[in-house]
Amino acid sequence: MRAFLHAERDNRVVSVRYDQIGLGYTAVRREDPRIAARLRAALADCRTVLNVGAGAGAYEPVELDVTAVEPSEVMIAQRPADSAPVVRASAEALPFADSSFDVAIAINTDHHWADRKAGLRELRRVARRRVILLNADPSQAELFWFT
Repeated sequence: MRAFLHAERDNRVVSVRYDQIGLGYTAVRREDPRIAARLRAALADCRTVLNVGAGAGAYEPVELDVTAVEPSEVMIAQRPADSAPVVRASAEALPFADSSFDVAIAINTDHHWADRKAGLRELRRVARRRVILLNADPSQAELFWFT
């Protein structure tokens, strides 16, 4: 019960952050075609995909059976009507059985998680074949020579 309460509290914290910064998200954020091409190549032998921290659904291949996980109602509201079904949950407490999906993906989201280790454990737990993680830590951007 304590783990559930912890996950619920963390989900509320993440949701509040997304609910504040997520307004108008789709007006400024779009799928990068280079990332999308690499992701689709990595998913070539997969059928079922769990997209954790799915946001507005930018990296969800329509030709695959995708389930989205998103903690923020603001982000969920910006998903297109024909996008993958979405479950409101957090990465740290995924409401799926072990090995439920061929692959679990998390694209530019793990820096928002309350507990990265727990989120990564959950991705591994629900994925039969692999986990694909693309991350960026905005707090470290100033260390990159280009920025």
